[in-house]
Amino acid sequence: MDYVSLVIACLAVTMRANAAEGFVELPKEGFANSAYTLCNTTGEFGLKESSVLNSDANNTCAITSEKLLESPMNAPLEGFNMVGMMVRDIPMPAPYAGADDNVATLTDTIWRNKEKTECIYGTHILLKPAPLADGKMWQVNDIARGGFAGKPVEVAYFFKPEPNKDYGLPETVFRVGRTFTSVKHAKGDLDLPALKAAPASNKAITNNQAAAVSDNWVNFTTDISAQDVDGTTRKMSSMLYIKSPCTAQDPVEQENAIRFRTTGQNGEHQLEITVPGLVPVGAVVEKY
Repeated sequence: MDYVSLVIACLAVTMRANAAEGFVELPKEGFANSAYTLCNTTGEFGLKESSVLNSDANNTCAITSEKLLESPMNAPLEGFNMVGMMVRDIPMPAPYAGADDNVATLTDTIWRNKEKTECIYGTHILLKPAPLADGKMWQVNDIARGGFAGKPVEVAYFFKPEPNKDYGLPETVFRVGRTFTSVKHAKGDLDLPALKAAPASNKAITNNQAAAVSDNWVNFTTDISAQDVDGTTRKMSSMLYIKSPCTAQDPVEQENAIRFRTTGQNGEHQLEITVPGLVPVGAVVEKY
């Protein structure tokens, strides 16, 4: 092997190793002082422009590879293959819907390893320029997925660094929690919501800077809108990943398994929209 080929081979190994390191464990009991852990800490949770991640900074929870750069529909880890994908419009319910009630497109994807022992659940949302009844665009601050009670969970996300010609850059992930509760973030608030004085574990959105652990749920905090009033518009999410044990049985779709939350970060009405999502066989999704 000549020197150039050796360098290329070493870089490929390094890239695969770095990709694997992107997944972060979310313990069933949460962390010492929070149900959440931090990922990209720039951008003040969407109140200003977040910094693009790279190999040296802002890359906690992030994953990348040559295959992902080619297409986010490729598996985020070697040895996994796609076993299911659903694409659906997300309707805005009355009385919030404007003239066009289809406000976003959800892509719900699952990859399973060759040993049929682990699955990766992928979530991506693209918001449409569809004004709501009040004339504003829908804003999504948090995305929650259910169906993981009692299971080990690791999380990651893929941020494509080159802007899409139609939709621009995706938004990063600011934090991820083993919790059902999304926490509104305002300037000066805690980066990590506390466990102490947390509301009930079935509380969807809270202004209090605390959230209880719920091992059945994973909550990603981001900030996306087709036109964000704070001027930092990102129309689509990164690809969000949850890795957890599974079996050879195909995943099933359950109602209310995916939740999109507007926490009111910029004064909007707090809102939760629930849609069906793919879950492990036998999983239970609470219908709060």
